[in-house]
Amino acid sequence: MVRPAMLTTDLVRARVVKGEVRPSFIDAADPALIDLAETLVKLFAAHVNKPRGALDDALSELIGEDTDFLLHRGLAKLLEDRSEFGTDAPIDPVALRQKVFERTATQHPVSREAGNPLHPVTRAQVLAEVGSELGLTLEQCERALYADLAREQLFQKFDPIAPSALLHRYNLSLAQAVLLRASSLEIELSPGDPQRYRQLFRFIKFFRLLYAARGSGALGYTITLDGPTSLFQLGAKYGLQMAEFLPALLLCDGWKLRAELLWGKERKRLGFSLEAGSGLRTHYADRGVYITDEEAHFVKRFSETAKGWALDKRPEIIDLDGRGVLVPDYVIRAEDGREALFEIVGFWRKSYLESRGELLAQHGPKNLVLAVSQRLRASEDTLESMPGAVVFFKDVIPVKEVLARCQEVAVVPAGASLAAAARAAKSPKKAPKKPAKPPVAEPVDEVADEPPASAESSPNPARRRRKSS
Repeated sequence: MVRPAMLTTDLVRARVVKGEVRPSFIDAADPALIDLAETLVKLFAAHVNKPRGALDDALSELIGEDTDFLLHRGLAKLLEDRSEFGTDAPIDPVALRQKVFERTATQHPVSREAGNPLHPVTRAQVLAEVGSELGLTLEQCERALYADLAREQLFQKFDPIAPSALLHRYNLSLAQAVLLRASSLEIELSPGDPQRYRQLFRFIKFFRLLYAARGSGALGYTITLDGPTSLFQLGAKYGLQMAEFLPALLLCDGWKLRAELLWGKERKRLGFSLEAGSGLRTHYADRGVYITDEEAHFVKRFSETAKGWALDKRPEIIDLDGRGVLVPDYVIRAEDGREALFEIVGFWRKSYLESRGELLAQHGPKNLVLAVSQRLRASEDTLESMPGAVVFFKDVIPVKEVLARCQEVAVVPAGASLAAAARAAKSPKKAPKKPAKPPVAEPVDEVADEPPASAESSPNPARRRRKSS
């Protein structure tokens, strides 16, 4: 999977106007820019299986000191994020250098060229001797000696992209780079398709963002997200999660975004705004929602060990008296028909969980079980307990403990008798028909990407699994 494409701070093109940060978006339909993007894509493709240094030199020659240096370097950075480089050597270069330096020390000084009567031992002789001991030719030894240095790494793989898609990705990356400086972010969602709401809240949970929401399906929702600069720790990782959430928001219609930023070295308080129709394009495939490996592992272990219980992915938005919403990840159902709601909490800090716990205690369902990861604590404060049925864990969600909590809080669904609920729990379910999805902007890549992998997943942080809506 392509790693997240992100612009670094030094490549962000933006200006400040009346207290607002305005990224210097480009016209993705500009013929000159399309030609430039095509040239860069072809240049990268032509350097596959060559040293990285050769690519760097070609880029320097192409870009030079052009007035649009930041734009050109930014486009190149996005292409580098679609590239894979690796060390191509028959032996570990570090181990080889150690052997060569140890051998050189016994015969120091060593000449680079033959014919020096005072220092007859040459560099080539030392490499040949060490190489012979390791079963390498002089050429292999020479090539492997510094093969792990950046310029010597082999350009192994490149994932090409259409020129117009690259330009659209550049605009999106500019907006994402700005959000990395956000202290808070507020999203206004107009009334729309409930399925689209559920999808967006699931993306928020997938990226494990700290959020609060109020509103309803009839009136729309206001979602407030904590920004990465507001966190004491894990800010960089959390910032990438927030930036990677933006393409998911673009799948929706009728939204407005307002962020408060701490901008520049002086961390000046500025604003940033976006809304639907701004011209930004998503590259996420509109295929539903995704689950982390941590969640997938829980589902697998549940199916293997939870006898007498069923796990149901039933997406719903529960209103918390207009002061917030609850989007449970699962309904856990006992054989007798009783049900418990189960939510996996993402990034958190003590104040967030305490206020969230208070809201749930007052207005939330009484059959809710929360799973809270200690690894995603984003503040110095610890929280070992909180009101309600809560399971704290470090790496793997403990199925046995979750079921024990479910046993304590599970209730018969409203409006059903215990006998009727038990019969419903045992009867096979027909697959629900999927509602028609509203039209959204087409992804800009020929093959749309899935959401990027997060650095905070468990057990394997490099993968994510897709789950339908």
